[in-house]
This record gives sequence, C-alpha cells and structure tokens, in this order.
Amino acid sequence: MDLRRFITLKTVVEEGSFLRASQKLCCTQSTVTFHIQQLEQELSVQLFEKIGRRMCLTSEGKRLMPHIHDLTRVMASIRQTAQQDAQPSGDLRVATGETLLAYKMPQVLQRFKQRAPNVRLSLQSLNCYVIRDALLGDEVDLGVFYRVGNDEALEMLSLGEQSLALVASPAPQNVDFTQHNQHIPCSFIINEPQCIFRQRFESLLRKRQITLENTIELWSIESIKQCVSANLGVSFLPRFTVEKELHSGELIELPFSEKPELITALCAHHAGKVVSPAMRVFMECITESFVAHEKMPG
Repeated sequence: MDLRRFITLKTVVEEGSFLRASQKLCCTQSTVTFHIQQLEQELSVQLFEKIGRRMCLTSEGKRLMPHIHDLTRVMASIRQTAQQDAQPSGDLRVATGETLLAYKMPQVLQRFKQRAPNVRLSLQSLNCYVIRDALLGDEVDLGVFYRVGNDEALEMLSLGEQSLALVASPAPQNVDFTQHNQHIPCSFIINEPQCIFRQRFESLLRKRQITLENTIELWSIESIKQCVSANLGVSFLPRFTVEKELHSGELIELPFSEKPELITALCAHHAGKVVSPAMRVFMECITESFVAHEKMPG
C-alpha cells in the first residue's frame, strides 16, 4: 500500500473536502480523488458517500480512522527521530487557556520565535476541558492549561501552582464571603460555565450555602476586570491576571479562604506522541518563562 494515500485520506477528513485537501497537499483535486479511489480498491471498502453537497465518511471509513491516525503518527515519529539534531521546522499546534495566553504566553512566544523561526506555529485559545480532549484526539500537539484531572494518557509538565483571588471594586463593600448560609446581593462576573476557576468558586459557594444575585458571563478577562472595577459585581480570577489592578488600588481583594485557593498550570502532550524538536524547544521556552516570572519581585 502507498502510504501517501493514507495521508491523503487523513487530510481530506481534517480539511472537510477534496478541494481543500488538494490545496493543503499542493496537488490537484484529481490526484486526491485518485488516491482515495485506489485506497478504496485496495481495502475493498467505500470510504466516502455524498450527502447533499458534502462528501462524508462512511461507517467503514470511520472505523478505519483511528488506525490511520496511528499510522501517520508513527510515520511522523520516524521523521522526527531522524531530525532530532536538526533545526526545528514543520508545524506545531498549540492550544492554551485564555488567561495563560493573555498574561503568560507572550514571553514564551517571543523566545520560541527566536529559537525556532522555521516552525509554523498554530495557536488556539480554548477551554481547559476542550484542550484535554484535543490532546487525546491528536488535534493539537501541546496544551498549556490548568489541570482538570489526572489523565494517564497525557504526559504533563507542571508549571507551578497559581493562586486565585476574589476581587471587587474599592467602593464600600458590605459583603462577607467567609460567612455561611446567606444571600449576598451582588453579581458574580466571570466567563463560560466550564471555566475551572468559576467551577471552583461556585463549588465553594454551594458548600457554604451562599447564593448571589446573578451571574454575568463575559468571555474577555479584561472586560470582566473593567466591570468589577465599575462596581458591577465581584470576580474570582488567577492572581496574576489582577496583580496590576490590586497594586494600583483599582481593585481590592476580599477575604475568602484561610488558605490560598490554588490551581495547577501545566504543559501537556499525548503520552504516546514522540516529542518533536519543535515541541521540545517550545517546552523549554515555556519552562524558562514561567520560572523567570516566578522569580520576578512582587
């Protein structure tokens, strides 16, 4: 069997059409069609069927895809092993959480660009649970996010624990989140429901039997901070995202727990994935950047 035909099949599935697959593979659409037809003859199965205007995988094709991913992963591993000492090149797919991307990653990306200028970096901002699933499905190479479970299928590099802070406007606050069994007439301003620090805060409120007026959902951390500083409610965020505002007095921290509430930041990849030169350099850059940040005063 010609291994190129398996790569063609994987590309068609990833790109969603024969045309886009041909563009990514730098060949004609007729070549893509020929590869798929030859593969169907060799395997004695129909891989695609036309539904409306789209070509969709058949049930037989869907059953084959996990094996196709394994095959292409082995091929990539062989190529990467042969190039371990070479200048990093090729593609690197990285997914990261929004707060980490905004406040921690710029320095990482700057270092990486200097050390691996030939790598085509694809960067996505995703929810931590989505990042974990993307790593397990080989949709991204590296994930930089907060721990959401002990998944044995992932190789995890800890980037340290990050403390969470309950913040509010410096305007007079007649609220006490340390007292149990109460209703507090203020809003909780935070992002989407699967946000890990939102889940942590809401879990603690339930344990303390505290209810709030309502929840305001915003995607942008900067928008959340602006609304909190305007005295529209409180928020529960990683401390590093509000250090500047706490220092300037634009925000204040409200008492919440005797011990700091912590979440663990990490960089992870699939345990079965061979670490490419680009992945290795990126992990070096992120480790150095996080260590440097932790040593900064204040």
